[in-house]
Order: sequence, then structure tokens, then C-alpha cells
Amino acid sequence: MRPIPTPLTLSLLDRFALIMAMLAEIAVRQGHAQHLPGARIIAIWQRLTGIAARFARAVLRGPTPGRPRLTPAKPSRTERPSLPAGFGWLPRVFPGTPDMPAAVTYPAQQLRDLLADPTMAQLIETNPAIGRILRPLFEALGLERPAILAIPKPAAEARPAPRPLAPPPEAIPRACAVLMPSPGRIAATILDACEKSAA
Repeated sequence: MRPIPTPLTLSLLDRFALIMAMLAEIAVRQGHAQHLPGARIIAIWQRLTGIAARFARAVLRGPTPGRPRLTPAKPSRTERPSLPAGFGWLPRVFPGTPDMPAAVTYPAQQLRDLLADPTMAQLIETNPAIGRILRPLFEALGLERPAILAIPKPAAEARPAPRPLAPPPEAIPRACAVLMPSPGRIAATILDACEKSAA
């Protein structure tokens, strides 16, 4: 049964949706002002709105245990225009215009404030998918990730204690021969001692 969102959760969803809507509007308006190719503007807009949709689905789905992806994602067969990449690519592509001098600065600050909300921290802690969705957004905005978005380290596997090295099988008889001489060698040693004492 899917959990019923609380008013606090719905408030977080509304705030995040507003942030992503602002970023999408900036991408469209500044993209046209800078005469970027239409296909590239659409690709950036789809990336931003896709993040918003994935975030909403993850929050409404409720807490989920972290689990590794069993099969890698299949690459899309349709050719898409290459998207910008690297830390802080959104401010580089959309630095601002006369009518929007702040560019992505304001929505970036709103995103920081949202991540500082204790309810948001609780959502990320109980649902690792939200962290995976938000990390690329912080990368795109050039924002240092808060501690709650740190990539969890894999649990260290307990290694068995090393076994003591056993001597090779062929070395065991030799060791016994040194410590315990054969009866013939003992008799020869006694006779040799007797001859020396008689002389």
C-alpha cells in the first residue's frame, strides 16, 4: 500500500516543482535570447523537467531500501543533441540576460534552503533514490553537495582470518628424520662411541 503524503511532504514537492519550473523557464528564455539551437534548448528543458518528475515519483512512492541496479540502463536508440556537462554547466550556459540578471542564482539558493529542511533530510535518508536524483542537479548548478547527499560507501565485507601456512608434504618426513634418527643411525653412533672409549 502506497503511503499517504503528509502536508510537509506535499509542501516539499511544491517547493521543488517551483524551483525546477524556474530553471526550465530560464533555459527557454535565455536559450532563445542567446540564439541556441532549438533542439538543444528542448533537450535541456527535458532534462530539467525529467528531474522534477523523477523526484515527485520517488517522494510519492515512499521509503524504499537501497538496492543495486541489476541490469544497466539501455542506451536510447534515438539520437539526441549532446547536453552540456561538467560542474556548474547551467550557470555557464545561462549566465544571465538584462531582464534576468540573476540567472540561476535565485533557484540555486532556493534549492539550498530546501535541502536544509529537516523533513527533506529525512526523506533522503529513507529513500536513497532521491539522493541519486538530486546529485546531478547540484553538479549542474555548480553547488557543493550537502552532507545528506554524500554517496554512501559500500559496506566492507568481513574477510576470513588467514590460515597458517602448512609445510609441504615432502618436508614433513625430512623434519622427522632430523629430529628422530633411524634405529640404524642410533646403533652406529653407539658403536662408534664404544670403540672410541675402548681405545
